[in-house]
Amino acid sequence: MNGRTTLVLVLLALLLGGWLVVTERRDEVRVAGASGAVRFRRPDPREVVSVEILRSNTAIRLERTNAGWFLRAPITYPVQSTGVERLLEALGNLVPRSHLTGAEVAAQPGALAAFGLERPDVLTLRTREGMSILRLGGRTPLGSQVYFQQVGQDGVFTADAALLEALPASPDAWRDRRLFDADTLSFDRFEVLGDTEFEASLGTNGVWGLVRPLVARANEDQIRRLLTDAADSQVTAFVGDAPNRSGDDFGLSKPVAQMVLKRGTQEVLRLQFGTAPTNAPGEVFVRRSDFGNVVRITNAILESLRRPLAAYRDRRLMPSIAGLQRLEVRAGGEPFTLERQGTNWWVVSPRRFQADGPWVRETFQRFMRLRIDDYLDDLGADPARYGLAEPARDYAFFLGASNAAPVLLTRLNLGVPLGDGRRLAVRRSDEPGIYGIAAGDLQTLPVSATQFRDWSLNPTNVVQVEIRQQGRTRILKRNAIGRWEGVAAAQGVLPDPAIDEGLHRIGLAPIGRFPAPNDAALKQFAFDQLDHAMTLTLSDGSPFRTLRLRFGGRNAVNQFVWAAFDPGEPAILTQFPLGLYQEFIGPWFSAPPTTPSDAKP
Repeated sequence: MNGRTTLVLVLLALLLGGWLVVTERRDEVRVAGASGAVRFRRPDPREVVSVEILRSNTAIRLERTNAGWFLRAPITYPVQSTGVERLLEALGNLVPRSHLTGAEVAAQPGALAAFGLERPDVLTLRTREGMSILRLGGRTPLGSQVYFQQVGQDGVFTADAALLEALPASPDAWRDRRLFDADTLSFDRFEVLGDTEFEASLGTNGVWGLVRPLVARANEDQIRRLLTDAADSQVTAFVGDAPNRSGDDFGLSKPVAQMVLKRGTQEVLRLQFGTAPTNAPGEVFVRRSDFGNVVRITNAILESLRRPLAAYRDRRLMPSIAGLQRLEVRAGGEPFTLERQGTNWWVVSPRRFQADGPWVRETFQRFMRLRIDDYLDDLGADPARYGLAEPARDYAFFLGASNAAPVLLTRLNLGVPLGDGRRLAVRRSDEPGIYGIAAGDLQTLPVSATQFRDWSLNPTNVVQVEIRQQGRTRILKRNAIGRWEGVAAAQGVLPDPAIDEGLHRIGLAPIGRFPAPNDAALKQFAFDQLDHAMTLTLSDGSPFRTLRLRFGGRNAVNQFVWAAFDPGEPAILTQFPLGLYQEFIGPWFSAPPTTPSDAKP
């Protein structure tokens, strides 16, 4: 044999020896005893497929399944796997402290009875390759350890008494205390029966919808909360495991409510809710159809099952308008169309101009914030009754990409105020029902194209600023070299950069836009008292030629402004930033008191 072959054999022997050491350390331990050390083989928790526990003539059998551990005896029932895993972990880490041979045990008075092993608890572990049986006896005199035997091996071992504490006190100790496990039950429909009755179905888009007694959008949050609260309802007691036990004992012959989980048309689980126990008025009896047993839970879930159907309907009038490409508006005045082109929004009819992007997004958010106050008519059989035969306003929403024809998402028809005028009738074209929304929401919705006009401006394009205040006028003009003329103010000459900065800030002002009010409303906002207006004239080629701002009263946050663009376009009412007015417009552009004017507001 040459040296290379010898070296290879030596290396293989070392590797084999190392493997034996590792596996022995994992599976076997040496236990010292008066007659010498013995080996004790520990079970591998990962290989255990079933556990049987015999305690006081009560047999408990558990099996490992793909979904976790399951109780098979004395009843078939789901298990809280943490208890089983804790026991297996204790067995996998079991290290006996000492060992007595069979002869030493027999020499004791009472033999096995002296160690509590005459009628022991029996723990049987089955793996894919075999079986391991432990007979557990009493505690040692000091109480910190327990005597036990391993069937097939001579003598008695001692180990930490924590092993006893890991055993279940009763078959119910490890039973799953949840009413049901929503994660392992496969269902896509559920039904509620009782004082309130409805059925909901999970759509292919993963969203719940109502399908009975009417087809309608569901309140996704409330539906999921109902399912979660039902599944997480904690069992306080297992009171009846016999499937054929009479329901009269628990008020289940005529359940006060039922919840049925389905997969398509196939019933997966039926929960029947009965009466309250006489000694626990805050609880209720419940029977599960899959195992036929009766349990007690707190009655909080009954309140959810008895809520009116309206509580589970989606009260958002427009849940989402993501991907919107086009909005067509007919609101009493001149109809107009708003359209997304590339990344920008434009008013494309009756005139074309660029829209204010942030205000477009705010407008869409206002539509999405509309809330349904009342379900007036789920069938929508009499639209004329609600002023919807000829709607006062119509908003059509279209989805699509810029390079494709838009597709109608829905059309909102707004009718007349109802009753005391606090509600307004509205209908979606893709839903049969007629709803009631707060009449005040009407003021938040657009009615004219001018409301979307982008009034951001480049200060270098402004060629003239005319200020009128309390019957007097000042005009600032940009000369041929780009300097401002007529800028003398009470506090001195106003530098050109300050004027341009003020104009820049005006062009970027974040504002709210509403239809222009009538003369009476203008008076209400103190426009006549303030009598302060500004007209900006822009150079040729700008998005608009003139912007006239007429300032009115203010609240703690904003200044009210009546704004008009080019002649012939409707005006709008805005809420202008108060700080901007106080800093740039009020003191800087105040008209000198000595300049007369015949200008009219």
